[in-house]
Amino acid sequence: MLRAVPPPVNLVLNRLELAPLRQQVSEASLVEIIRDEVRRWKPVAIPVQDAAAQIAGAVALRAEAMLLAPRAIFNATGIIIHTGWGNAPLHRAARERLLSACGATPTGAAGTPPRTATCAKLLCALTGAEAATITTQNAASLLLVAGALAAGREIVVAARDLVEISQKARIADILQSAGARVVAVGSANCVNIEDFQRAITPQTVMLMRSHVSNVATAGYLEHVTSGQLVELAHSTKLVYVENLGGGSLVDLEKRGLPWCPTLKQAISGGADLVLASGDKIIGGPQAGIIVGKRELVRKLSQHTLARVCRCSKLTLAAIEATLAIYLSGQAWSEIPTLRLLGMSPDVLHRRACEFANACNAIDGLRATVQEDSTECGGAVLPGVLLPTWTVRLQHCRLTEDEFRDALLAHGAVARRGESAVILDLRSILPEDDASLLELVRSSCRDQAAGARNASVND
Repeated sequence: MLRAVPPPVNLVLNRLELAPLRQQVSEASLVEIIRDEVRRWKPVAIPVQDAAAQIAGAVALRAEAMLLAPRAIFNATGIIIHTGWGNAPLHRAARERLLSACGATPTGAAGTPPRTATCAKLLCALTGAEAATITTQNAASLLLVAGALAAGREIVVAARDLVEISQKARIADILQSAGARVVAVGSANCVNIEDFQRAITPQTVMLMRSHVSNVATAGYLEHVTSGQLVELAHSTKLVYVENLGGGSLVDLEKRGLPWCPTLKQAISGGADLVLASGDKIIGGPQAGIIVGKRELVRKLSQHTLARVCRCSKLTLAAIEATLAIYLSGQAWSEIPTLRLLGMSPDVLHRRACEFANACNAIDGLRATVQEDSTECGGAVLPGVLLPTWTVRLQHCRLTEDEFRDALLAHGAVARRGESAVILDLRSILPEDDASLLELVRSSCRDQAAGARNASVND
């Protein structure tokens, strides 16, 4: 029977199209979506079952959009600290301690130490600092430092250090949002100690240097040294803050890697406060690390903004476990970021050849090994290319875009290029090679099964 009125809600709710969603979306939520779609439905004279099918299809799309999307499991882009795929991979001990912190934990109970006490002890032991604290991220540390120590006063910083971090978040804007006045000195490419000296006024409270890590520059450049700024700040009774950006707890150069400033070097060099990110080279969760003079850290911890910038207990648990690995002296063999950074091209070549051989045994897949280069990622080590070896995959029935999407649906993130899907093992731990290979097999099996079903239906 043809009708130009919408079908009853119950008729739509009981359609088979919605059956798989009943376990993931409550009936009450489905009913609300159905009612909304019924209101939107444009009257047309069609059988009631057809109308119900139309509305159920729209409801299914909206309900599916509410479901939790699958998380990518393996980052095979070659970029070790990939900001688009979760930054640094956490060590298993950090994951386990994070899970254990999901229950009751001492986060301010009477008679217990402050929630950041464990992190502070570990950081002081690792850096030689008098005190330490943790914030949600390095940008939050900048905000806290400006608000607690420089509100209504001046911070002198090199113009070339006032970069945009990401998504229109700029260092100058962050500092000024907390009430500080930023005095930029020098030019886009050059700054010297005389520029800082001339800028100091009775309103100046702080000198700051930021190690710009998300921009690679070359040509006619000049910058003051940290030592020069330390001497000037202390001779004029100002606070010197060194913002390392990424920062490291180990000396990368000792392992033949490019230089990256360490927190310990900055503290021993005389900086009053040192800021760094926990989720970059250090290899922990997203967090801001602050180490330095006891009195300054105390002022930061007691300021109102400290509550705004306070980490959750889960973040603290993960970074505690990460720092404990550094304290044990096993960082290079245990911290995933450092393991991947330090992996030799020879080891990567052997792994890539073994992986490609296994892929060539999969029906419909052709794999080749090619030398390449990649970046560390995470806005650290800018302009530095790391040697690597990649596995380039070509599927007999799929374009590179289609095959990359198929891999992503199974939890493997790859690159595309030269009509191939590219898996770069520089960002994959060796113990995960077998699991990544199984994801490739599963993707190919599903595609083969889909092709057979399509052939039968035709």
